[in-house]
Amino acid sequence: MPYRKKVQDLMIPLKDYPHVPYWFTLRQAMAIVREAAIKFEGAFEPRSVLVFDEKYHLLGVLSLGGIIRGLIPKSLQGTIVKLRAAIDLEAAVSSLETDISGPAVKEAAETPVSEVMSPIKATVAVGDSLAKALLLMLKEDIVRIPVMEEQRVVGMVRRSDVFQEIADFVLSD
Repeated sequence: MPYRKKVQDLMIPLKDYPHVPYWFTLRQAMAIVREAAIKFEGAFEPRSVLVFDEKYHLLGVLSLGGIIRGLIPKSLQGTIVKLRAAIDLEAAVSSLETDISGPAVKEAAETPVSEVMSPIKATVAVGDSLAKALLLMLKEDIVRIPVMEEQRVVGMVRRSDVFQEIADFVLSD
């Protein structure tokens, strides 16, 4: 019998997924992620925050890595770019260690999430197959995908959850 699970069978409902308005700061987004991690401990660990406008239209997604990158003081942003070019890691670490717990990080935490979020690359509908969601995630190189119903976000499906579903099937007797 063919596998017929749909996106809605595996999605995390929007009410349970961390989300913020675009004007929230990185600090506020971090608090929302922390609250969700405590609230849903054992169920799922939030690794991103959805960003909405005033009318609850989805604008983007902010990953934990995006939050951390946004907290890097502006004076050290060039260091991160240079790291990607494989320059001296020790020199970069030395510069960052000076500021990682300093006032510049607290200042950077007041940056609006809209300045750091990433655009949404793809969405799926509640009735779409898990296979479609997985292929879109692989095609777009994303680890989560918003689930839509009638032009509204109703949840999120994560690649790790799809992997668990596949693993359960493959490893079953």
